[in-house]
Amino acid sequence: MRSSLFLRRTLAPERAFLGFVAAVFLFHHLPALSGPAGDWIDLLTPFAVITAAVGVLAAGVPTPRAVALAFVAALLYVDGHGIHLAANSIDNAHPVGDAHKVAHFWDERFGHFEVLAGWLGLLAAFCLAEGRRASLAVRIAVPTVALLGFTFFTSTVEGGTWFVFLPASVPFLVWAARTRRPLIVCTAASMVAAALLIAIWAIWQGGVPQFSQVGYL
Repeated sequence: MRSSLFLRRTLAPERAFLGFVAAVFLFHHLPALSGPAGDWIDLLTPFAVITAAVGVLAAGVPTPRAVALAFVAALLYVDGHGIHLAANSIDNAHPVGDAHKVAHFWDERFGHFEVLAGWLGLLAAFCLAEGRRASLAVRIAVPTVALLGFTFFTSTVEGGTWFVFLPASVPFLVWAARTRRPLIVCTAASMVAAALLIAIWAIWQGGVPQFSQVGYL
C-alpha cells in the first residue's frame, strides 16, 4: 500500500522529470560560474535536487522497490555532494601540501564518484516508478534530453567520472531497448547524447581533460 506522501499527484510525470533535470542542470553549473559565491550556492544543490526527485516519484508509481532504491541513491548523492563541497573548499584554501593531497582524494577520487552513483540511482528509481501509461511529449522530451545530456557531459568530464559513466549507461540503454517506456528511453537518449559530446571533446583535446585544466573554468 502506498504511503500517503504519494497519494496526491500534483504534476504530470514528464513535467516532474523535466523539473528534476532542470534542477540538476542549474545546480551542477551555477556554482562553478559564480566565483567566490559558488560554495554558498552549492549548499542548496542537494536540497533542490532531492526535493525535485521526490516530485518525480510522487508523480509516478512509487513501488516499494523504487522508493527503497531512491532512498539509498539520495543518501549517496547527498553524502557525496557534501564530501565534494567540503573537500573542494579546503583544497581551494590549501592548494599545496598534505592538505591538498587529502582534499583532492575526497573530492576528485571519492565525492564525485559517489555523487554520480547517487544520480544514476535516482534515475533508475524514476524509471522503476514509471507507469506503463506514462507519456513524454516531444516538447518535453527534447529539452529534457538536451539538458540532461549536456549536464552528464559537463559533470562527468569536469568531475573526472566519464570513464565510469560510459559503461554505467549501458544497462540503461538495454533497459530502454527492452521496455521502450518513454522516461527510460528519454534517459537513455540523454546518455547517448552525452557520450557523443564526450567523444567530440576527446577528439578535439586529444584526451578527456577537465574544463578547468584547459582554461574553460
